[in-house]
Amino acid sequence: MKKIISLICICVLSLSLFGCSKPENHVDLTSNVSCKLLDVLTVTNETDNSTYYYYLASIKNKGKKPFNTQELYYTVTDNNEKDISVIDKYQSTPTYAISKGQSTYIYGYIGFPNNDQKNLGLSFNKKKQFLPFKAFNIRKASDKNVKDSKAEKYVFFEDDALKISVDGSKAKYVYENNETVLKNVKIRYENKTESRITVPYITPSATLEGIDLSGKGEFSSMEDIQKKDFSTNGMAPKTQSFKAKVTGYMLYFLDSKQTINAEIEFHFENAAPDFTDKSTKPFVVNMNSKAFGKSNTFKIGLE
Repeated sequence: MKKIISLICICVLSLSLFGCSKPENHVDLTSNVSCKLLDVLTVTNETDNSTYYYYLASIKNKGKKPFNTQELYYTVTDNNEKDISVIDKYQSTPTYAISKGQSTYIYGYIGFPNNDQKNLGLSFNKKKQFLPFKAFNIRKASDKNVKDSKAEKYVFFEDDALKISVDGSKAKYVYENNETVLKNVKIRYENKTESRITVPYITPSATLEGIDLSGKGEFSSMEDIQKKDFSTNGMAPKTQSFKAKVTGYMLYFLDSKQTINAEIEFHFENAAPDFTDKSTKPFVVNMNSKAFGKSNTFKIGLE
């Protein structure tokens, strides 16, 4: 009788260990193509009670023929049961074809108005394959690690894995191709770990309180604009708010111990600062993060 009880206990213990084991960190999408998680990050915004999941995964072609990534259809689901309502999402597969023996990556994020998700993951091929995020050791970040600042140079976010800094202290503006361009604003991303990590990148925006140059002549440089008298009947020129077209790039991930300085430019078409009052700061730059629920702002003045 004691032997039977011991055997039952051993079986129960084995089942318990098996039930708690972590799922496999890869799925075979076809007989020759597999997907593996490289990093998963959750960003918790306790102020707004929202949660964002950032993910990075590799797609490897083990076959002899190229694999067309346009055939790769995936969604983020909860326990591979149903599509879920979200407040924000983005996904990217930058390569159209994977040669034999090569790999590419998929990157994305998905945000929720709460933290009620149980078993999120990537669902492929109409839910025939499911790769749960919990197959990976999920990193965690919080809005508590974001610093509010109005300075031109500051640390936006920092934890044990990632540091994001902003530097607009050496920004300059020029006039070229019929637009004012604010240059040399940099976002610095620093990976402190030995692993490749996904990045909750910052989305910059900017406005210019200035003069509409439409129909006011041709200008070749900012010096030409400074010399021009835009007053009307002795009155100061009318100023307006112009939104910038932002150029630069979105940073998806960082390799081990990698640091990248992303230079951002802000383009204001047919607009220029009003030089009648050089004490003003007409450029208003915003560093935005939906995941962290933050938008830090600093101003840049005239020379």
